[in-house]
Amino acid sequence: MRLTSTAFVTAALALAAIVPSSASAWADSAGRSASSLPSKSQWLSDVAPVADALQSHLEERLPDVADGSEPAVVLDIDNTSLATHYDRGRPVQSILDAVEYAHDHGAAVLFASYRDADADASTRRQLKEAGYPVDGLCLKPEGHSPGKAAVKLGCRKSYEGQGYTLIANVGNRSTDFEGGHYEKGFRLPDYDGALS
Repeated sequence: MRLTSTAFVTAALALAAIVPSSASAWADSAGRSASSLPSKSQWLSDVAPVADALQSHLEERLPDVADGSEPAVVLDIDNTSLATHYDRGRPVQSILDAVEYAHDHGAAVLFASYRDADADASTRRQLKEAGYPVDGLCLKPEGHSPGKAAVKLGCRKSYEGQGYTLIANVGNRSTDFEGGHYEKGFRLPDYDGALS
């Protein structure tokens, strides 16, 4: 199922209400300058409502998946699945918990990242060591750089071409969501791009 423009806007507005989408909104609530990143505990606190919304969506959506279809969750890696900035190599536990639930209930776990294609083996290893099942990994094509949004969109289209229904798309940058090709998006904070 493809996300319509209206549905995408609605989803984006709903997410904006859950998580501050800009550093200025975060700075206003935290009383700090917009140029600094929050502490790890504040970041995890900001991630929590998004992870809770993802978990609720999965609990509601997965029982409705028709027999024979292949539901999947697609995730960004850095500062979405892995706490790259705050705890390198470790999972974002609340996201991992939701992903484990999805996998245990029949959903494939797919990843879309702007990491270079030659990092495939090391990226798979990092994800597995962090506890993630890896049913698919799509990285930036070697020698080709159409931009982050185009790479992520290409990954989602490729997964759809393999027969997956992307019931959830999880990331922390606007480029993780551009172009649709997923049912519902869940955006973690990036503090106006300060957290890559």
